[in-house]
Amino acid sequence: EELRRELAKVEEEMQTLSQVLAEKGKHLTEIKRKLGINSLQTLKQNIAKGWQDVTATSAYKKTSETLSQPGQKASAAFSSVGSVITKKLEDVKNSP
Repeated sequence: EELRRELAKVEEEMQTLSQVLAEKGKHLTEIKRKLGINSLQTLKQNIAKGWQDVTATSAYKKTSETLSQPGQKASAAFSSVGSVITKKLEDVKNSP
């Protein structure tokens, strides 16, 4: 019997907390509306903050450093291939 009373009490407290939380949510929305803050702005801020947090991790930094070296080499290779192709096209264009 005592457990049933405690169960009822906890359920009632949870219901009250849920109602209070819903009211706080409405109040928060109203404040944001008055400040001109909309959901899209909030989402953008959250994404930017999340990305900033990710890029600050040591795992991201190590991965970035590891991948940047092959990327730089590939970029240089593509650049020189492009230069060779451009030269060949110019030679063909200028040939009689």
